[in-house]
Amino acid sequence: MGNPWKEISLSDYENHMKLDSVKQLQSMNQTMKDQLNDYDVHSVMILGIAGGNGLEYIGNKYNKVFGVDINSSYLKAVKDRYPNLSDVLECLNIDLINDADSLPKSELLIANLLIEYIGYDAFVKVVQNVTPQYISCVIQINETTKQWVSDSPYIHAFDGLDSVHCQMEETKLTETMSKIGYRLIKTVADVLPNGKSLVRLDYEA
Repeated sequence: MGNPWKEISLSDYENHMKLDSVKQLQSMNQTMKDQLNDYDVHSVMILGIAGGNGLEYIGNKYNKVFGVDINSSYLKAVKDRYPNLSDVLECLNIDLINDADSLPKSELLIANLLIEYIGYDAFVKVVQNVTPQYISCVIQINETTKQWVSDSPYIHAFDGLDSVHCQMEETKLTETMSKIGYRLIKTVADVLPNGKSLVRLDYEA
């Protein structure tokens, strides 16, 4: 079976994420604004870039932006939506679990709602190949592990994700990062309308 993210349409994903009852698209947009501005770096890699939410905050400080996703149609949408970034934006259609060794280097690595779908070990391999100075990631903390996708008219578009989803824990992620030389430098939590929380965890080498 192929990766289920290849089968989820961008419109279903974004329409689900921006519902008033979910509000993840809006939360992630503001988080990306902060992530892109918080550190004195000039290259960034965004894992699981989807439709490019937050790329409007790239500004002039970045001379290289890597957008990585396993879904090639998402990457096409990113290019179409942000033609103004064509000089700095490079979209990479990469399976992070199997092809992490093909990733380029970047000073900042952003992984929002991504580690859940590749697991801790695969994320470690990604980090070791990219060798960023800073890592900024967002994980979702759920009230219950039984229903980790918020209820919505689009919920069945995500049925296949059960096969690849891992429950995230702040402590375990921080311990995992510590083992490869990254220390926790920032934690920010955003409680969503449905009781779930998005927790931003930043690490520095």
